[in-house]
Amino acid sequence: MASEMWPARSILSNVMKLCLLLATIATSCLGAAQTSYPPGYPSTSSKPSSQPPAAAPASTPAPSNPADLGAMLQRIEQETGGLNADVGKLRVEKWKIDSATKHQASENIGSIQRNITGALPGLIAAVRVAPQSLAANFKLYRNLNALYDVVASISESAGAFGKREEYDLMMPHASALDEDRRNYGEYLQQMTATADDRIAAADRERAAAIAAQQQAPPKKIIVDDDQPAPAPPKKKKPAKKTSATPSPAATSAPK
Repeated sequence: MASEMWPARSILSNVMKLCLLLATIATSCLGAAQTSYPPGYPSTSSKPSSQPPAAAPASTPAPSNPADLGAMLQRIEQETGGLNADVGKLRVEKWKIDSATKHQASENIGSIQRNITGALPGLIAAVRVAPQSLAANFKLYRNLNALYDVVASISESAGAFGKREEYDLMMPHASALDEDRRNYGEYLQQMTATADDRIAAADRERAAAIAAQQQAPPKKIIVDDDQPAPAPPKKKKPAKKTSATPSPAATSAPK
């Protein structure tokens, strides 16, 4: 019985070896076929896909660089004018907060209105009179930052304790003031850098002038020995004194 099963096992083993050999040959032929494309033939990975290409990420907008100071001041005036009108429409007395917080909010609203009608116009006028003054520009910039802080606080309070309409009324003003102060800060930074460059250039010129003076050779005084010395001045001889001759009348004896 064992002798009958041996040929069958041998045949099965040979068949499996033959199948493995055929599979190896087929794999080799497939690899050769995939790598035997002529030059320039597109590969599978280079074929266009049915899916649309992914959109490129949106580029970050370039930061604003205000070059016209007059236009920037005009925008600030227009924005604060609208802010002064809208901040007066807030009904703080109806907000759902305690009386102390209502009082503080009312004080902040009054501060905004006084700043817009009192301090801000004078600061803007000073910048227009002296646009190259760092002091005048810095005072206006500092005032814009202080005004923005109070407006942003009132806007947040309106959204937390007031009506939705009050928040929608104030939030655009806070965003506009934030943009104005940032633009003005960039302008002031450029202005300061320009002033620093002028000061550095003046210092370099002054240092170069001092160095040139220190390196200049001393002045030489040339004496001509061949030139005859000037003759000394002649002394005037004193006049000779003459004795007086007596007259005949004076010498004659009396009779």
